[in-house]
Amino acid sequence: MNKWKWLIWVAAGALLFFYTRTDTKHDEVSAKPTDIQTYDPKYNPNQSLADYLVFRSMMSGQAKMAITGSSVTRGSGSSHQSKTWRGRIEANLRNTNPALRDLTISNHGHSGYTSVRLLEDHVTAPILQELPDVLFIETSVINNHNKNVSLDDTFASLNSLYKLYSDALPEARIVFLSPNPCTENKFGPTLNQFGLKFTDYVEETADYIKKQGWNYFDTHGAMLYHMSSKNITLPSTLKDGIHPNDRGYKIWADVLWPFVQQKQGTTPSTM
Repeated sequence: MNKWKWLIWVAAGALLFFYTRTDTKHDEVSAKPTDIQTYDPKYNPNQSLADYLVFRSMMSGQAKMAITGSSVTRGSGSSHQSKTWRGRIEANLRNTNPALRDLTISNHGHSGYTSVRLLEDHVTAPILQELPDVLFIETSVINNHNKNVSLDDTFASLNSLYKLYSDALPEARIVFLSPNPCTENKFGPTLNQFGLKFTDYVEETADYIKKQGWNYFDTHGAMLYHMSSKNITLPSTLKDGIHPNDRGYKIWADVLWPFVQQKQGTTPSTM
């Protein structure tokens, strides 16, 4: 008798599970066409990066985002990864839409790496394997300047990075961004062997990237503008003259976030 009771309970539970899943699936299917059209890039060709991530989540069940660059992408100088610009942008995205509540931004920043070294297989292979929907590439020009990488080699490496990822990830949104402003150079002379300053690399790479028509965010300029408008001194945002502290990373995220939300091809509002 006990055996039959047990079988009856199992059968009842299975039926309940089946109908619950059927109802849930029906609700999802009925809501999907409208939602997809709202976020589909075919209907919104200039959609924001945030909206594109929502669309990709609806299509595949999970949106993916990755970043690559140097130590300021890695998060050196912060007290915790949640305090970095990556961690803060991740938290912001998770709060924008239920479709992004489990989003993780994978971090492929490497301390001391130039833009040339970002092309090494152990850097690129994990990114390509992840198939990110959005990829941020920090130009690493702090290290390019310090380690005397010529501007020609810098441009060539950026071109190779774009070709590699755009060819392998044709549906991904690729964005280059400059590193943060610095007050001093602890790893090299103010002028490198080419007679160039760090800011020369920022300005020249910005011009090059824009001429190629690639997506670009001027972290360096946006942070300086924000700090000037808020009477924040640059040294107070840095741990060691180069790497941001928690305050500096917060400012980085604060100025980057409007760009992530902004329709592509328009100018984000200034914080």
